[in-house]
Amino acid sequence: MDDPVYSEPMALDMDNRDPNNLNEQVKVLFEDAFGEPEGSHSIPGVWGMSYKTFSGVKNCCYIVLSVLCGCPLAFCWALDFACIQCCHVWCIGPCVHMWKMNVSCMKLFWSSCVHCLCDPCYEACGLCFSLIRVQNKNG
Repeated sequence: MDDPVYSEPMALDMDNRDPNNLNEQVKVLFEDAFGEPEGSHSIPGVWGMSYKTFSGVKNCCYIVLSVLCGCPLAFCWALDFACIQCCHVWCIGPCVHMWKMNVSCMKLFWSSCVHCLCDPCYEACGLCFSLIRVQNKNG
């Protein structure tokens, strides 16, 4: 079948998992959270172990949470997006199209009313102002 709905899914890029930078705001590295100013340095071993502890705990916790929650949440979000997409395709899209059709009729009616009421006034003002002559005199 050539129908895009039934085609094979796009291959996942296992290296770049956020190609659209959707989660740039939650990227937290050790250097983003901790920094020792000049004159207040811990000993190198403490600083190095703090880095390893922070990175290890953060990565392990993320892995455990993603294993426990990743698939169920992906399922829930897929249902949510499918419902929203269905609502847009079958309810909101036709409703917006119908609204545009009705508004275009009202636009024609309102435009005719404005032209009937305002055009004579504008034409009269134009005739009055067309009789004004401006002359420049040097001297």
